[in-house]
Amino acid sequence: MSTHTQLIDQYFDAWNETDAPRRRALIAATWTDDCAYVDPLLAGNGHDGIDAMIRAVHERFPGHTFRRASDVDGFANNVRFSWCLETPDGTPIVKGSDFGVVEAGGRLSTVTGFLDQVPGAA
Repeated sequence: MSTHTQLIDQYFDAWNETDAPRRRALIAATWTDDCAYVDPLLAGNGHDGIDAMIRAVHERFPGHTFRRASDVDGFANNVRFSWCLETPDGTPIVKGSDFGVVEAGGRLSTVTGFLDQVPGAA
């Protein structure tokens, strides 16, 4: 397993963690202090912003989980991967692709997300 794959799997661990102290520890291990995330629906800056964003997703979609849906592809400090948000019974309801930049220390500095499939979209 590549270092980038391990990092992105840890990224999903943070997204799926409902225990606030454990989630904060995962965020700190995964993201740089001055990190930024943006997609068409969400944005977060710094560890506090990332934590607030993930907490809001858990509040809106209780019991749902994110799963990596592709291999992690990348070169140099760039990564890309696809994912899905699944209901508690494992049904994917949202699919997307993320592009990230990994800083020299091995943590994510930015992630830009794209929504590939959302409910009700044609």
